[in-house]
Amino acid sequence: MATNNYGTGTIYQRGDVWWVRVYVDNKPISRSSKSTKKSDAIKLRDQMLAKKHRGEITGGAPDKVLIGELLDDVLKSDIEESTRYIWKVVIEKNLRPFFGTIRAARLSTDVMERYREKRLKQGSAESTANRELSILRTAFHNARKRTPPKVVAVPYFPMVKETTVRKGFLSDTQYAEVRDALLDELKPLFVCGYVTGIRRGELTDIRWPQVDFQADLIALEPDETKNREGRSVPILSGDMRDLLLAAKKARDENWPESPWVFNREGKKIIDFRGSWERACTQAGVPELKFHDLRRSAVRNMRRAGVPQVIRMKISGHKTDSMERRYNIVDTEDLGIAKEFMERRMKMAETVTEV
Repeated sequence: MATNNYGTGTIYQRGDVWWVRVYVDNKPISRSSKSTKKSDAIKLRDQMLAKKHRGEITGGAPDKVLIGELLDDVLKSDIEESTRYIWKVVIEKNLRPFFGTIRAARLSTDVMERYREKRLKQGSAESTANRELSILRTAFHNARKRTPPKVVAVPYFPMVKETTVRKGFLSDTQYAEVRDALLDELKPLFVCGYVTGIRRGELTDIRWPQVDFQADLIALEPDETKNREGRSVPILSGDMRDLLLAAKKARDENWPESPWVFNREGKKIIDFRGSWERACTQAGVPELKFHDLRRSAVRNMRRAGVPQVIRMKISGHKTDSMERRYNIVDTEDLGIAKEFMERRMKMAETVTEV
């Protein structure tokens, strides 16, 4: 039974939970506030009415649903928090302004190709457009699986073929220059990434109880890794150990309640693009991406003689195809190979002469 009526919005209870109903195109749309507090339902009602006013919400029939509604749903889906943060940035900055008010049933390949053209004119790469459109594609697949479905069919999403070879590496000299140019709060994160090859999202989730200075190990929990498998990585003496110890001391003295190893005044580090870009430009590697540290770490481990199976355990790679995709063999490697091959040829020539 409705307890209050606010114009086109109605607030009512089902059991102890408050619900909201608004009418769009003469059709009721009901949403649960998932709360026993009436104030939460009022906030939800206001949000729904605002979306209705902006044309971002429809009566819910598959031929009426707007893409903006699908984007809202995909952000509420079961995805990693780090992924949710990145997707939300992409959606609010690029996808929603372009697709938000388009009816999902009317999305065509031509419209998506126009989106790609727009992003390329803005300076984005083909791969970036692919990643953004893949978020939209996920939103459509999720909508089709709902009960009742919000879309009847998923349209064809045009994806441009990408090269599978990655070329970004960081030399030891460049590593030192970037390290020195970074803000102190980012140095431990950068060094651990360069030494171990741990993914950025896995690094920023690490808490102090996972760091064991006696065993010199960092334990990554299964629910914090991309492949859902726990693993341990070594803490190397030198920069890595020194910076982690300094970060632990700063935490104990200034914000002892903070659990985050990589933090900004006790708060988990999430976005550091501005500081990263400035430091990389100052160090003379403006195109460097944080993910380049991952392939650099794998290359360095291989050069140090670390067996492949152990390299994969530390970095968290599942298959050996990674070394092919990352183009691990570079110019310096070819020089080393040249020396070995020439040495072998000289030995062969000596045997022939004898």
